[in-house]
Amino acid sequence: MAWASFALSLLAMFIGIINLEQPLSVKGYYAMTGLFLTMSAFVLQKTIRDNKEDEEPETPAHDHEQ
Repeated sequence: MAWASFALSLLAMFIGIINLEQPLSVKGYYAMTGLFLTMSAFVLQKTIRDNKEDEEPETPAHDHEQ
């Protein structure tokens, strides 16, 4: 569901950019801004996740009892 909504929102953004009645340079600016925002969201999410994992204490591996 999350991936579907993400893909749908990107598609809607690019359809909106294509339908703008602006010069190609303006459309390109908006498209690049959208792509940069998308990539920065992925990088931010990964950084937050990695920082949280670094803060959590390591749990020892369970010894297998024989």
